[in-house]
Amino acid sequence: MSFFKGPTYSPNRLFCLDLLRGCDMMLLTVMGPLVNAFNRTWALGHDGQGLPPGFMAQFKHGWEGFSLWDIIMPLFIFMCGAAIPFALPKRLENGKAGWTYWRHVLGRVALLWFCGMLVQGSLCSLDPMKIKIFSNTLQSIAVGYLVTAGVLLIPCRKIRIAIPVALTVIYGLLIHCFGDYTPQGNFTVGFDRTVFSWFLPVGNESLKYLANEKATTIYTWVLPSLMFAVMTLCGFHATEILKSGLSKWNKAYGLLGYGGGMLALGWILSIWVPVIKPIYTVSFTLQAMGWCTLALGILYIVTDIFLLRRGLGLVILYGQFALTAYLVSHTPFAPALQGLAGSLSQGLPQIFGKASQPFCTAVVAAICLTFALLVRRALKNRD
Repeated sequence: MSFFKGPTYSPNRLFCLDLLRGCDMMLLTVMGPLVNAFNRTWALGHDGQGLPPGFMAQFKHGWEGFSLWDIIMPLFIFMCGAAIPFALPKRLENGKAGWTYWRHVLGRVALLWFCGMLVQGSLCSLDPMKIKIFSNTLQSIAVGYLVTAGVLLIPCRKIRIAIPVALTVIYGLLIHCFGDYTPQGNFTVGFDRTVFSWFLPVGNESLKYLANEKATTIYTWVLPSLMFAVMTLCGFHATEILKSGLSKWNKAYGLLGYGGGMLALGWILSIWVPVIKPIYTVSFTLQAMGWCTLALGILYIVTDIFLLRRGLGLVILYGQFALTAYLVSHTPFAPALQGLAGSLSQGLPQIFGKASQPFCTAVVAAICLTFALLVRRALKNRD
């Protein structure tokens, strides 16, 4: 596959799905690190003054509000759901879920959960007191994947649509009625603290993190699993539109209407419910799913209706091997990637100046990561 020629796809495969997943992964592993590195380089060359704070705020998480960086995790979960209507139905046996189906589903859940603990859970420390049981995007995807795999088996489409609506209402009422929207006072942090203290040692990192009274941004995981399921189901229903018998343009209109409706509802709801990403308030989730669906609809028009695909091979590479890119760019493999990039870029400041070191290292790290994905693709093609 050339990076400059439009990749060839079978008629039964949607180009926009891999492209959107690739955009998300490149934002996380390439664009974000490059922007932050350029900010450090710029600050070194301008008496500590980095790029405009408003611009840099788009590349970090806060407690309240919606930034570009906040869309990354919801889009990952959404894209997992979007892939399910293509991946799982073929594993059914005469329309029923047998051992082959559930073996695949549970195996994928176990793999995602293990990789999540490996990336962010201090699993390699081999210290039970430091291991974080549930604290990573991959585990959130695993939860949504498992729920959606079950919903897929429900024959009634109305019930499949009603489930995410019901989960959203239940979650919204729980956190609105039984707490506030502060880092330490919201209902989800109390719920997580109770659950973790029930089956984890007191010294476990998950429980210690939740008990940190000085933290200004606390992520919770157990109760927000309801919203992880909702986001996966949103992706699932978006792809059901694309797999329907509608014309291509009606599919596009359906996606745009679906996404626009959720975005508008999220904006309206934000009048009463703060937009908070760490606990996935309903207003945040609706806005995130609205943007995800709109992005999918726009890319569907561009790449699957107008077939404008030239020069997108690099993004597709990241989309097709998103899990590999994520693992290579995060702990425990990130130090090796950064070390290699630092060694390969150590002479570049002599050419571009000492202040350029952070940005040069980030560029070389992106090149090394891309090379790793090319090797991964070559190995897959060889098989």
